[in-house]
Amino acid sequence: MDAPTMELMSALASMFETGKYSDLTIVCGTKRYPVHRALLASRSTFFDGACRNPFRESETGVIDLTEDDPEAVEHMVHYFYHLDYLNKTLSRRSSQRSSRQTPRSPRFASRRAPKKFNLALVEDPLLATASAVDTSMPLTPPTEQENQFDNLNASTKLPDSPMADQLDENPFDCMTTEPEADTEKPHLITHAKVYAIAEKYGISGLKTLARKKFAHQIEAHLGSEELPEACQEAYESTVDTDRGLRDVIIQTFRSHPDLSLRKDMEMTVKETPGLAFELFRMASGLPVTS
Repeated sequence: MDAPTMELMSALASMFETGKYSDLTIVCGTKRYPVHRALLASRSTFFDGACRNPFRESETGVIDLTEDDPEAVEHMVHYFYHLDYLNKTLSRRSSQRSSRQTPRSPRFASRRAPKKFNLALVEDPLLATASAVDTSMPLTPPTEQENQFDNLNASTKLPDSPMADQLDENPFDCMTTEPEADTEKPHLITHAKVYAIAEKYGISGLKTLARKKFAHQIEAHLGSEELPEACQEAYESTVDTDRGLRDVIIQTFRSHPDLSLRKDMEMTVKETPGLAFELFRMASGLPVTS
């Protein structure tokens, strides 16, 4: 990692760890997360509306997300400051320790070369200009839609239709996401929940990242006991027209037809009408989406 990028990542990590200069608080159950308005509002359509308009949340500086899944909220907040979740991330202490361990003499250079940070983990526009990706692609977040935040009640936080997907033309599609540190656990349900909360609060980078992690893990853990519940979570937590995780699931069934023979999967299909209907269309040779 070059020095300017290291400095920025370290500063963001420090802001998350210490809560210094925070001017907004996210509450989820018993947990409170000191966060920064400018950072969240510039990367989430929901938080932008909550901070910009004269709602109670803007006046009190507290946004209550208790209705959401606590684990998904934690990963969402973590992503804002580390551009990832469920992976080892940079901290102020680790960056300082790395600097102190820089070789002092050329004779040690070959044995103790500085570690390089893998920019393939970057999925957010915030660091796009600091990476080596193709700058000819668009790097700005989706155009803000008007009248999305007429009311911040729980019943209106979910959009009537999914936010514009950038999965087909994302400037970071060429990058590969490294698997989680705990490779023995698939985290399929977690990725489905993170994808849903990213859609709900308009965080396009996190939504793309969650989809990539889900696709990677579903292929690596086809025999996982989490798979049936993860499929159900994906279909029940997003609207019908959101094809992000659904296309991954349908393609998995198409590539591995023996999945339908699993008893746990059979039960999930029976309990998930959307999945059952799409599998029926696929088996009949019909387009999955009309």
